[in-house]
Amino acid sequence: MKAIGVNTFINKRFDTFAFDDAWKDSFGEPEKNFKMIVYGSSGNGKTEFSVKFAKYLATFGKVAYCSYEQGISKSLQDAIVRNNMEEVSGKVMFLSGGSLPDLIEYIRKSGSKIVIIDSLDYMKLTTEQFKVLIKTFPKKAFIIVAWSKNEAPKSQYGKDIEFMCDIKSYVENFRIKMPRSRFGGNKEFVIWNEGKTVKKNAQPSLFDTE
Repeated sequence: MKAIGVNTFINKRFDTFAFDDAWKDSFGEPEKNFKMIVYGSSGNGKTEFSVKFAKYLATFGKVAYCSYEQGISKSLQDAIVRNNMEEVSGKVMFLSGGSLPDLIEYIRKSGSKIVIIDSLDYMKLTTEQFKVLIKTFPKKAFIIVAWSKNEAPKSQYGKDIEFMCDIKSYVENFRIKMPRSRFGGNKEFVIWNEGKTVKKNAQPSLFDTE
């Protein structure tokens, strides 16, 4: 147990990411150990957003992108190419397969500051396992991608983890219409400008990612 007085609390400084432009407008200036959940139906832009976000976050530190669902695939390669990820070469590593202990060992050895798990449902990440991750790495940021049903995380684990996250982002038609961030912002985030033409659960011809 730790106790802190009012004045000490008020004067305490927190280490944050200095987000700018659309990122700040939507997500504010999150602490460097923020937790975020990104959820939506297939074909609406979850992976496209995650790759785009990984590129932006790489300007602040190393990113581990855990591609449990798509693996090392052509569809993920296309997203990497579309987002010009070569500009952050060496700062983002894409992982596939492996168990939770394998992931923990990789994070520990790689020095990654941000971890993206795509997806919670495919990996079968439980609430208790998520607690292990954030307890093991209290200074790192975690972004969890999840499937959805009725505009909410599909699984009970996803619903539980949503409550534990600082930023909650529902993706539909290549937009995060109402991000909910404890750090401010909360304006709509546009993942793809043509996304408004995409019907719910449909797969646009340009994209073959989720």
